Amino acid sequence: MVAQARIPVRIYFDGEARNWHFHVPELHIVGGGQRTHDEARQAAAEAIAFALESEPAAEQGEQFEYLDVAVG
Repeated sequence: MVAQARIPVRIYFDGEARNWHFHVPELHIVGGGQRTHDEARQAAAEAIAFALESEPAAEQGEQFEYLDVAVG
Protein backbone atom coordinates (compact mmCIF):
# COMPACT_ATOMS: atom_id res chain seq x y z
CA MET A 1 0.00 0.00 0.00
CA VAL A 2 1.38 3.37 -1.00
CA ALA A 3 -0.32 6.62 -0.12
CA GLN A 4 0.97 10.13 -0.41
CA ALA A 5 -0.48 13.28 1.06
CA ARG A 6 0.48 16.92 1.20
CA ILE A 7 0.00 19.02 4.32
CA PRO A 8 -0.35 22.77 3.76
CA VAL A 9 2.11 24.85 5.77
CA ARG A 10 2.13 28.65 5.76
CA ILE A 11 5.64 30.02 6.34
CA TYR A 12 5.88 33.76 6.69
CA PHE A 13 8.25 36.51 7.77
CA ASP A 14 7.26 38.76 10.69
CA GLY A 15 8.81 42.11 9.93
CA GLU A 16 8.20 43.46 13.41
CA ALA A 17 9.78 40.48 15.21
CA ARG A 18 12.28 40.06 12.35
CA ASN A 19 12.03 36.28 12.20
CA TRP A 20 10.13 33.49 10.46
CA HIS A 21 6.97 31.74 11.66
CA PHE A 22 4.84 28.81 10.48
CA HIS A 23 1.20 27.74 10.69
CA VAL A 24 -0.16 24.25 9.96
CA PRO A 25 -3.93 24.85 10.00
CA GLU A 26 -4.99 21.21 9.47
CA LEU A 27 -3.14 20.14 12.63
CA HIS A 28 -3.70 23.33 14.65
CA ILE A 29 0.05 23.98 14.91
CA VAL A 30 1.53 27.48 15.20
CA GLY A 31 5.22 28.12 15.74
CA GLY A 32 8.03 30.43 14.91
CA GLY A 33 11.00 32.47 15.95
CA GLN A 34 13.38 30.98 13.41
CA ARG A 35 16.05 33.10 11.74
CA THR A 36 15.57 31.75 8.20
CA HIS A 37 12.83 30.38 5.97
CA ASP A 38 14.61 27.00 5.84
CA GLU A 39 14.83 26.84 9.65
CA ALA A 40 11.09 27.60 9.88
CA ARG A 41 10.37 24.86 7.32
CA GLN A 42 12.45 22.37 9.33
CA ALA A 43 10.76 23.41 12.58
CA ALA A 44 7.36 22.92 10.93
CA ALA A 45 8.34 19.42 9.76
CA GLU A 46 9.50 18.54 13.28
CA ALA A 47 6.26 19.90 14.79
CA ILE A 48 4.17 17.88 12.31
CA ALA A 49 6.12 14.70 13.05
CA PHE A 50 5.70 15.27 16.80
CA ALA A 51 1.94 15.84 16.41
CA LEU A 52 1.54 12.66 14.38
CA GLU A 53 3.41 10.48 16.88
CA SER A 54 1.09 8.95 19.42
CA GLU A 55 0.57 6.01 21.70
CA PRO A 56 -3.19 5.54 21.89
CA ALA A 57 -4.66 3.83 24.91
CA ALA A 58 -5.92 0.51 23.60
CA GLU A 59 -9.22 -0.78 24.85
CA GLN A 60 -9.23 -4.39 25.93
CA GLY A 61 -8.81 -6.58 22.85
CA GLU A 62 -8.11 -3.68 20.47
CA GLN A 63 -5.05 -3.78 18.28
CA PHE A 64 -3.44 -0.89 16.46
CA GLU A 65 -1.38 -0.90 13.31
CA TYR A 66 1.13 1.85 12.58
CA LEU A 67 1.75 3.50 9.24
CA ASP A 68 5.17 4.93 8.49
CA VAL A 69 4.94 8.58 7.46
CA ALA A 70 7.83 10.67 6.17
CA VAL A 71 7.73 14.41 6.87
CA GLY A 72 10.10 16.85 5.32
